[in-house]
Amino acid sequence: MIRKEIENLLYESAKKQNIQGEFCVSFSSLPNICDFQCNSCFAIAKKLGTNPLDLANLIVSKINNLNNHFNFSVAKPGFINISLSKSGIEHMAKTLNNISLDIAHGKKVFLDYGGPNIGKAMHIGHMRSFNIGEAFKRLYKKLGYEVICDIFLGDWGMPMGLIMAMLEKEGTLIDYISCKKTLTLEVMNIAYPKASLLKGQDEKFKQRAEELTLAFQKKQQPYYDFWKKLREVSVCEIKRVCKLLNVDFDLWNGESDANQYIPTVLKIFEEKGLSRISEGALVVDVAEKGEQIPILKKSPDEIQRYENPMPPLMLQKSNGGDMYATSDLATIYYRNKNFKPDILHYFTDVRQNQRFVQIFRACKKAGISPQEQLLWHTGFGTVNGKDGKALKTRDGNNMRLNDLLNVLYEKAEQKLVENGVIYDQDLKRKIGNAALKFADLANSAEKDYNFDIDRVLSFEGKTGPYIQYTACRIKSILSKAPKFEENYSFTNDYQKNVLLALNRMSASYKICFESKSLNDLCASLYDVASAFSSLYNACHILSEQDKNLQSAHLTLIKLVLKFIEDGCYILGIEVPEKM
Repeated sequence: MIRKEIENLLYESAKKQNIQGEFCVSFSSLPNICDFQCNSCFAIAKKLGTNPLDLANLIVSKINNLNNHFNFSVAKPGFINISLSKSGIEHMAKTLNNISLDIAHGKKVFLDYGGPNIGKAMHIGHMRSFNIGEAFKRLYKKLGYEVICDIFLGDWGMPMGLIMAMLEKEGTLIDYISCKKTLTLEVMNIAYPKASLLKGQDEKFKQRAEELTLAFQKKQQPYYDFWKKLREVSVCEIKRVCKLLNVDFDLWNGESDANQYIPTVLKIFEEKGLSRISEGALVVDVAEKGEQIPILKKSPDEIQRYENPMPPLMLQKSNGGDMYATSDLATIYYRNKNFKPDILHYFTDVRQNQRFVQIFRACKKAGISPQEQLLWHTGFGTVNGKDGKALKTRDGNNMRLNDLLNVLYEKAEQKLVENGVIYDQDLKRKIGNAALKFADLANSAEKDYNFDIDRVLSFEGKTGPYIQYTACRIKSILSKAPKFEENYSFTNDYQKNVLLALNRMSASYKICFESKSLNDLCASLYDVASAFSSLYNACHILSEQDKNLQSAHLTLIKLVLKFIEDGCYILGIEVPEKM
């Protein structure tokens, strides 16, 4: 809002000189010289055929008469530098305390994230989907959107057929169906990897798994009832992990819920002449004329290569079995029929980018998605250990999500013991989660990154626990402080630097929304915490004898706490009372 205010002042001054142009104000890259800067005179001067330095001087010559919050100056060869005056600092503080970030204008967004498959242990990739999706759910709400979120379980495909086939091969399927044996998550976690490996070695086993998949999809007994058992056991575990991660959903639907709409969707494609038979399978063409798909380069210096044009989207296998894409199309049909969102936003592994391009194009072609509806997909990269390789457990196996959480909570407990902090199970969970979420979200969403468990749990540096610790320190100060009235008479550079950090943080929400990544908010939160730390180390607060200055300090740190708690909430980080 402050930058917009400065832009309006520049625009009004230029208008009085009969100069037309758009002005863009940014935070200063040289804070020792100014607080904000504007480089717009270069583009405007080029259009007018004039000198940018003369143009900047002309605009600034009149602007200081229009306000008393900002000081404008010009630097060669045409930069406009803006610094806050004493009244401007107070004005900015009051503005930040009452800022509105509503940009939704009554729009509704439907979020699809999480997406774990039932019958399989959740892996590290699910961590990213949960963290990014949950943070965007909260960000959308902060920006004024009506939000609906769905975990959309993978519960209607081949993995369940593979588990059934393996249990059948081992002679135990009938025991689990008849309840002579109790079906557990561990039974599924053992059966699925074995079945997944065997299907690539034994064609008959693969065919049997496909038959069983088709059987429960057609609701044939006893396989359909056993599928429901698989789902129930899996969902119970998924909900447990979501609760640990401070993640929740409005809907717990899955591919199975879209099943009833598949015939309708297939009929739409058929009636519009969009589907065709290819080698016995039902497909829809989604390639655009002359299209080439770039192959992801392994290094920046590698020559760019391309795949063939976008392949058709398969709707049904030759045996009549449904595809994941068929469920996705039916799900979009269902969501539009029942919720009519303005935006559908998906969060999955970046390797699914092409599949979502195919699905979105098919939806637009068939009219399943209205032309004005926005269909977005945020693809995220993978998480590796600090050595750049897959995260491993102590016994050398690939780390599951539950394993990672246990390690984080265990190390958080060690950290608390070392620091002599009295703790409970909930505190170590909050600290472990903060380490996990901040490290995850501080990286650009689409990029791979390395996860160093010891570093991310540090109470110092750019980490989640450091942000939590800063908030706890402020809470402690405020709990010991005398009663005070709000005082926005900020007089020193430490106070101003805190306010500028808060200003940048308020701007980061829209940046995150536009970039579809939370890293800018994480960076801003760290800058706020660092600016507070500098103020805390340089200025007396509780021991300050000047009551006017003390009340200004307390007013400011109360605002800092509000911003940190708001930012942490968006990231899904819980701020404890003490640590």
